[in-house]
Amino acid sequence: MKSREMRLGSNPVPQIDPDVAAAWGARVWGPRPGRATAYIADSLLVTAHPDDLSDVLEKIAATAKELGVGVEPVTLGVHRDRDQQAGESELRTSAVKLYGDPDDPDGVDAVRILSRLRRAGITQVALDHLLVAAPYYAGVPYYAGVPYYAGVPYYAGVGAPVTSYGAPGMGGRSPVMMVLPNPAMGRKRVPRPPVVVVPDTGLEGHPWFADRSLATADVFVDGHLLGRHGTVPGSSTPEPPRNPLDGGLLPYAGHGTFIAGLVRQLCPEARILGIPVMTDDGVVSESCLIATLQSLRTRQRDAVDGGDENDVIDVLSLSLGYYHEAPDDALSDGPLGLLLEDFGRLGVLVVAAAGNNSTTAPMFPAGFAGGPVESGCLPLVGVGAQNPDGTVAYFSNAGPWVSCHRMGAALVSTMPVACGGDRQMMASLDHDGEHRGTIDPDGFSGGFGVWSGTSFAAPVLAGALAAHLAGDGDPPSRANALDAGWKALSAELKWERP
Repeated sequence: MKSREMRLGSNPVPQIDPDVAAAWGARVWGPRPGRATAYIADSLLVTAHPDDLSDVLEKIAATAKELGVGVEPVTLGVHRDRDQQAGESELRTSAVKLYGDPDDPDGVDAVRILSRLRRAGITQVALDHLLVAAPYYAGVPYYAGVPYYAGVPYYAGVGAPVTSYGAPGMGGRSPVMMVLPNPAMGRKRVPRPPVVVVPDTGLEGHPWFADRSLATADVFVDGHLLGRHGTVPGSSTPEPPRNPLDGGLLPYAGHGTFIAGLVRQLCPEARILGIPVMTDDGVVSESCLIATLQSLRTRQRDAVDGGDENDVIDVLSLSLGYYHEAPDDALSDGPLGLLLEDFGRLGVLVVAAAGNNSTTAPMFPAGFAGGPVESGCLPLVGVGAQNPDGTVAYFSNAGPWVSCHRMGAALVSTMPVACGGDRQMMASLDHDGEHRGTIDPDGFSGGFGVWSGTSFAAPVLAGALAAHLAGDGDPPSRANALDAGWKALSAELKWERP
């Protein structure tokens, strides 16, 4: 995994909206100054070989019982028993639901149990972190004279994600018009369209994505629909309550569709799988994300081993992350890092947004990048953001785990045509049978917007890598996928295979 010999900046302190925190059962914890993280209070993650899982669960149950807490194992994802392949970890991650006395005002706390388990030498257990999508909004917006934070955690500091109320041109989401046609209309024929997977807010209605053979939010593994509305064990997410008197757009509305549009612009031939793992509040637990990713790992194993070109995945684009409570500890590599390593061994190029908090603290999963590289595994790539003039965006995180930078500020891409909020145009009137007005700042019915963040630099790289893969007609296999992935990395980033 990655090298730990680095100077780490302080984690931005999570400020979690009360409704979102209550819906997820989330809390903030910092084991020492500068190491705050958000986590699910009644959940732990367990990563172990299937044969060892029951033994680890027994140890967790015994420790929890000492604190008056009960446990219930939760399967995450779709799995299949199989012979171990060379180089693969064969580790699986499960969740453990914690429950205690309903009359206890403090409730259960995963940190207390985790601390005892670590002292007992049980290292297969980790917190269930809360991940947030990673666009950038400039400044703190004011609504009716009061600082306004809508529905999501934001991280304090320069370049902190807040809401879509940031000023256009300074990172805020804003409507624009695109006069260019759908790039896929003139796409070239390729032996097999590269497949780009985007687990995010999903892929919503837009003319560019009307062809479901090239873009869809409905992704299946063994008949299970993936995502928060699907049937994959452990993947459902809560719906945070909304104020019925507030018609504002949630801050990540259209996030996944915007990402899909960037991939479409860079690789018109690509098939985009936009899996909805979070709502427009931009929040997902690590366990829910892992449930989807472990199901995709099962699908990828079947595809490359069986030569099924319809189900093989080429690129995984992740525009979300969390700050770990102990990033300099080797235990921070699991369980998400170990799972993403398996994708690399299965020939999937994984790109991850570096984060938008102007910090050198690694945001994971991008923080897993930068370690030793092996020939039989495609490395994860952490992507920072550039301004239109090529300089590094002020908000973009920095560190040896940031592998490269791509355009991520003031980008233009697709927005759901049904996306709209209660902010109104500043002036309007009817004249001579026509309605005239200023731009509606929440009106995205034209289907396009401008936005900024490393959330968007990552899919810019994902689309470029997919474009390098578009001419590859070799049948799916582990060896072919690894060869093609390394060729794409060499062409795009000048990286050479060890």
